[in-house]
Amino acid sequence: MANIIGLDIGRSGVKAYTGTSMFTFPSIVGEGKTRNLRTDYGDGSFEVLLDGESYFVGDLAQHESDFWRAMLTDDKANRDALILALTAIARAKQTDVTIVTGLPVAQHNEGNKQRMRDLFHGKRGGIWEFTVNGDRKLTRIVDVKVAVEGGGAFWSAPQDGLVRIIDAGSKTINYVTMRDTRYNNRESGTLDFGFSTVSSDNPRQMASRIAGSLGGRNWKAEDLVLVCGGRARELAELLAVPEFFPRAMPMNNPLYANAIGFYQAGRNTQ
Repeated sequence: MANIIGLDIGRSGVKAYTGTSMFTFPSIVGEGKTRNLRTDYGDGSFEVLLDGESYFVGDLAQHESDFWRAMLTDDKANRDALILALTAIARAKQTDVTIVTGLPVAQHNEGNKQRMRDLFHGKRGGIWEFTVNGDRKLTRIVDVKVAVEGGGAFWSAPQDGLVRIIDAGSKTINYVTMRDTRYNNRESGTLDFGFSTVSSDNPRQMASRIAGSLGGRNWKAEDLVLVCGGRARELAELLAVPEFFPRAMPMNNPLYANAIGFYQAGRNTQ
């Protein structure tokens, strides 16, 4: 039976959960190059060789690549996502693996899900040979399951009743409604802004914009609102005011909530 890895490939960080370990590193990819001076930038730094191309990943890319990027394109099924996923699988020391990952609510359709599956399966049926930090890896991606961001977080700690989830990311804000563990499409969606796509870092104004947008989508002040993402605790506090959502609170382990939920969903469908 293949190992399962829950992969939340966010626009600012990759979060991974394997059932026994969890880790994160920056979602940054850049060109690899020869270094005469080699600095150790920590556990979030990787040199990757894939298909004859050299890449720096994570902290190493940010410090040493001239053309490093955090991929904020609309399409998440791109080569950088593949590089980040393979790096995470190597970091998890997995070989035969089922990936469970996510797409924003607005992109969660069969066409986009198939593009993600095709990306990770590649041209050799999911078999990848690559090198990470000098170690040769041979990995087989057995299966790829694509969940919905925010909805994945719900499955990290599911509960009955009406539950609203805000998944606050760098590029988009996903909002998901669950009624007795069932998705409600009409009151779920994606807001096309995030913490890295606005011109200033103003969490209070961000909370106001989110609350204003969701108020127009039938979200009520009395609703239970759970917040996940890297800045969930700060955002939940700003949302938990009488005029917004007084019952707003951060999820348990909000940074990893999607990755944990993806993993749990993968286990439940094996």
